[in-house]
Amino acid sequence: MAKLDIEGALEQYAGSELSLPATESSIPLYYQIYRFLKRFIEEGPLQQGERFPSEEAIAATFGVSRPTANRAVEELVTRGWLVRERGRGTFVQDQQLGSLSLMSENLSLTQQFPPGTVLQTTLVKREVLAEDPAGCELLGLSDGTPILKLRRLRAVNGEPVMVCDSYLEAARFGDLTEKAFVRGSLYATLEEKYGFVIERSERRLTAQELVDQDIALLLDSPLFSPVLLLTGLTFVEGEKRPLEHMVATVRECISFANTVYRKSETASGVRTKKSERPQG
Repeated sequence: MAKLDIEGALEQYAGSELSLPATESSIPLYYQIYRFLKRFIEEGPLQQGERFPSEEAIAATFGVSRPTANRAVEELVTRGWLVRERGRGTFVQDQQLGSLSLMSENLSLTQQFPPGTVLQTTLVKREVLAEDPAGCELLGLSDGTPILKLRRLRAVNGEPVMVCDSYLEAARFGDLTEKAFVRGSLYATLEEKYGFVIERSERRLTAQELVDQDIALLLDSPLFSPVLLLTGLTFVEGEKRPLEHMVATVRECISFANTVYRKSETASGVRTKKSERPQG
């Protein structure tokens, strides 16, 4: 795509928006433009490796100064949406790091990446928390019960995408170390090594900002970046209280996909659910 076409596409995309950057907003002007340009990359005609519109064109499109446009572009570079090449310009970088089937019947997160994904899992930290009132409450344990915390980093094709913290009763899993994991999966380990049959996992997905410095470093993402927080409780057969509490921080550029089928209506007028197949 020629430079004029790219900048024309930006103008056309900006013109289709209901609102352009608002000077009276509490959100800094450069950050409003950054978020708009991020959507332009995601939804617009640009492909990986194509040249991005110049800062002059961005400033003219939004009616802002060159420094403001420069700061918005720098934000895109910092967050990995763009890459600068000395002597050549600024180009779109591939951001499709991975896809998960959030609503699939696979309980393990490692099973929710599509086939062919090169997934690496590293145990970053293993520690026993002597005092964790919130963790004890979630796991249905008495206050003061030691909690085992496992922090794992998941990477797709070498790029960090998720930090997953698992909390379990320490007394039951004292020998659970990195070497003890079966196929890199906690759920497979619980079933094959410890004999627990996992019955269900209750999960919640929440949009958040990244405020933990340690997680930001692991994910190679700036603080206050948008992230998805996936929390859950895992239950096993024969026990009423959850065996595991999980908190996973998922960096931006990871998508969650699945296919939902419409319920069919029987002759009696009662709707029945068709079979669901996860997508991704």
